[in-house]
Amino acid sequence: MFVLALIVAAAGVMVGAWWAPFLVGIAIGTVERRGRRAVPLGAITGLVAWTFPLAQLDISYGVGPAASSLAAIMGFGRNGLIPIILTILVGTLLGLTGAWLATALLQVSPLRVKDVK
Repeated sequence: MFVLALIVAAAGVMVGAWWAPFLVGIAIGTVERRGRRAVPLGAITGLVAWTFPLAQLDISYGVGPAASSLAAIMGFGRNGLIPIILTILVGTLLGLTGAWLATALLQVSPLRVKDVK
């Protein structure tokens, strides 16, 4: 299940749906009710979903010059690693918040669905 979630999130990001890790995080939080497990899984999903397309983009075209230019605009000199880290952090937070939101809403919802196992 988790591998499928990773594939769906990464494929979504690759086709331009940058918000796909958030939706997959919601699905993970809905399936895995325990927040201690769902939130890290959502974060890992977001991390992987944004890292693989960024690595593929770097291999195909090279993101170094664009990252360096963006770092200079942001005021970090020519250190291109900072925008890349911030980009991956955004993906991680998308997956994390999706999983957290789903588990939190299921905990406070008066219409709790019984476990179907």
